[in-house]
Amino acid sequence: MKYLSVFLNHTMPAMSYGLSEDLVLSSHTRTSIEGAFVTKVAGFGAISGVLVAVLIDYLFHFEYKVFKKKVKIKMEDRVWLQKFFILITLILVMPFVLSLLLLASFYKLICSVIIKRKDKHFAGFLNSFDVFWSLEDDATKSIINVLGVIESKSSQDLVDHIREKLQNVIQNSDAEKIFYRRNEEFGFYYWRKCCYIDINQYVRIVDVSNSTELNVSDLEEIMTEIAYQPLPFNDEGLFQILITNQKLKSDNKNDEYGVIFRIHHAVGDGVALIEFLCESLADKENESNVFCMPDAYKSNSKKTPSDLMEMIMKLCKMPVCLVNGILRVPDRTSLHGPTLIGKKLFKWTDSDENLFDLVKDIKKHSEDLNFSDILATSLSCGLRDYFIKEIDPAPNTVAVILPVRFQQKKTGVLKLENNFTVSILDLPIGSDIGDVRRSCNGLRESADPLTNFYFLKICSIFPKEILFHIFNSNQATMVFSNMPGPKVLSICGGVMKSLVFFIPNKGNTGLGITALCYNGVLRFGAMADSALVSSSDELATILNGMVKEIKRLHKEYVS
Repeated sequence: MKYLSVFLNHTMPAMSYGLSEDLVLSSHTRTSIEGAFVTKVAGFGAISGVLVAVLIDYLFHFEYKVFKKKVKIKMEDRVWLQKFFILITLILVMPFVLSLLLLASFYKLICSVIIKRKDKHFAGFLNSFDVFWSLEDDATKSIINVLGVIESKSSQDLVDHIREKLQNVIQNSDAEKIFYRRNEEFGFYYWRKCCYIDINQYVRIVDVSNSTELNVSDLEEIMTEIAYQPLPFNDEGLFQILITNQKLKSDNKNDEYGVIFRIHHAVGDGVALIEFLCESLADKENESNVFCMPDAYKSNSKKTPSDLMEMIMKLCKMPVCLVNGILRVPDRTSLHGPTLIGKKLFKWTDSDENLFDLVKDIKKHSEDLNFSDILATSLSCGLRDYFIKEIDPAPNTVAVILPVRFQQKKTGVLKLENNFTVSILDLPIGSDIGDVRRSCNGLRESADPLTNFYFLKICSIFPKEILFHIFNSNQATMVFSNMPGPKVLSICGGVMKSLVFFIPNKGNTGLGITALCYNGVLRFGAMADSALVSSSDELATILNGMVKEIKRLHKEYVS
């Protein structure tokens, strides 16, 4: 690719990202005592982590060879017996787990006292879901990438206006989290609130040498190059906005530029980030909710007796869901398995055809279907087309991680937070919409989302050395996510022509497919690790298959 550089238009003084000297304890004796104590506590934490890791590993690889040798039983009975024994094992180790939770809480309390004394910029620990997205490595950075095409007189004019907007955001206490810095000490992640905020670090220009105009392929390569780069302040910063220096090739009379929003998932989920974009950077208020897939998890404040009974039933099912999660066998497909290497490939649908109206028409003509079923069916067929083209044996089902957001009351106050849970859908490949709908309905009625929600809560208690082993994603092939899309946005006087987003990889789940309806236009996006696909054209096969299936369903149900 042509040489890609990122530069600032203003000269900035060199900055030190470490703690200043006034934060260092003056007493050498006190430092030595604390150091010795922390070493012992850290050693205890490490031992506890090993014990938990051994326990988890034991549960994941629990086999009953003795029973297999003594008795010949049917496969269904053997699976049931395996679940039963793991459930009994979980009950037996519960006292140990509770004791470990108490010890971990005490360990965190001690660490918090030390951290607060050392760092005067301490602004609080990350909550459970923010910690979950902080469990990352160089190959799986938890950064949400949003790509937009915006009208502007020049790239520098756009940069200046965005910097001016961000200066106003600094005064907004509701959005101050966006300027926090993320740090880690003794295995715990916490926020640092700095007194001085340099906006120039957050807004930059991307320049592609030897080019006067950029096409779609150039944007794909820019996205790949940028995915390698850390966020500002040595990766402690939480967001970055990049503007292409060259304009995009377009038939429109107004100049258009690419704008890339890179935001760490620890700041908030996709819905919160879209709301931040609309309320803080847009020129006027925009209606953000158009549709949301997958469906938000319903949690009404007014509970009827039937709702309470349903909740009790789900609570009773939670141990079984936990056992099923432990026993789940990782997918074995060409899109899952290899260790991710960190190079990301991007693809998105660039057509302005109104797929959103087609989906609405399909839903209107079939009362049993919803957006989730239709989009999941299109994904099923897109994956089928991929396996056929790559001459790979298509599996019967593919495990798909679905983020599920909890509904909240509208307060009119911007709140940057991760308010979600996850669930795994066994998506039938190449099946008709009836099979997909049954799978989706089974997931909606299960206790899986609620189980994972409470399981994620332990992220705020244990240090990262333990959490890395517990939350290593190695079972699902991909993630499928959708964010509510706003209507037309105007940022700094320029109209945002199109918008698409990409979700981060996790563990060795290296494929993510997204859907976003912006200004009434539904677009799909895909990001995959290069360990799984060799070019973005392979991702185009999946996305084009999704578009083709929506058109086919519209012809079947409407035409």
